[in-house]
Amino acid sequence: MKRLAALLVPILFTAGLLIYALAGIDLGAFWTTLLDAQLWVIAPFLVLLTLFCLSNAQRWALILRPFGRYSTRDVAPSMMIGLAGNNVLPLRIGEIIRTVIFAKEFGRSRSGVLMTLVVERALDLVGILLVFATGVILVGDVPSGFKVSLFLALAGIAALMLSLILFARFPRVPFGIWTRASRHLPTRIAKRGDTYLAELAKGLESLAMPPAALALLLYSLLRWFIAAAMAWLSVASYGVTLPAGLAMLVIGVTAVAVSMPSVPGFIGPVQAAFVFALTPFGVTQEVALAASILFLIGQWIPVTLTGALYFLSRHYSYRQIRREAASMEDA
Repeated sequence: MKRLAALLVPILFTAGLLIYALAGIDLGAFWTTLLDAQLWVIAPFLVLLTLFCLSNAQRWALILRPFGRYSTRDVAPSMMIGLAGNNVLPLRIGEIIRTVIFAKEFGRSRSGVLMTLVVERALDLVGILLVFATGVILVGDVPSGFKVSLFLALAGIAALMLSLILFARFPRVPFGIWTRASRHLPTRIAKRGDTYLAELAKGLESLAMPPAALALLLYSLLRWFIAAAMAWLSVASYGVTLPAGLAMLVIGVTAVAVSMPSVPGFIGPVQAAFVFALTPFGVTQEVALAASILFLIGQWIPVTLTGALYFLSRHYSYRQIRREAASMEDA
C-alpha cells in the first residue's frame, strides 16, 4: 500500500501540472509553433549540457575528497548512470543506483556515498536560490509573488549556508541532539542514524576549508547559470529573445518544480514551470510550452543514452543493482 501511494502521488502531481500547463492553450497554434523550432540551437545546447554535466562531476569529486581523491573520469560513469535512472525509473531511484555503483566500483561504504549526494543536493539548493534571486533582481519589474519569493530565497540561502557551515565546523552539536532524540527509538534505527550522521559530517568536511567551500559554491552557481543559458536557447529557438535575468528566473522556478513528485523524466513540472515563469512577461503560452519540450527533450535523450552506454559497457546486471538499491531504500 505504501509503495502504491508512492507511485500514485507522482502521477497525480504530473497530471495536475500538465493540466495547468495546457489549460486554455490553442493546440493548433501550439503544434505549429513546436514544429517551427530553429535547429541552430541544438549544437550550442549540447555544448552547454556537456559543460553542465562536467561541472557536476567535478563538484562531486570535490565533495568526495574526504573519502578519497577521484577524478572527473572516475565519478562521471556512476553519475551519468544515476541521471539516466532518474529519467526512466520512478521515485528518483537513479540516485540510489548511482550510490550503489560508485560504492561498488571504489570499495566505499554506500552510506558514505549517499551522504555526499545529500551535500550535493544542499549545494544545489543554494545555487538555485542564488540564481533565482539574481534573476528577480535583474528583471526588476516582476509580479508581487516573485518579490516575496526573492525575500524567501535570500533567507533560505543564508539559513542553509549557515547550517551547512556550522555542521561542518561543529559536528558534535547535531550528534548530541541526535543522541538525546534517539533514546526512545529502536536500537537499529538509532545506530543507523549514528552512521548517517557520521558520514554526513565527513562529507561536509570540505565546507570547513574556505578554499574548498568557495570552489563548491562556485561550481554550484556555474551549473545553474549554464542551465539558465540552456533555457534561454530553448526559448530563442522560437524567435523570442529573453533578458538574461528572465532566463535565470525560469530556471529557478523549473528547479523548484522538478523537486516535486513527478513521473520519470520530469514531464509536467518543466512544462508548468516554463508556462508559469514566462507568460507574465509577454511570452505566449504556446511558445513557453514548446520551449519547455525542447528543453526537456534536449537533455533527456543525450543524458539517458550516455548513462545507458556507461551501464552496458560495465556489464552490470540490472536485477542485481536494482536489488541492492531496493535494500538501501528499505533501510
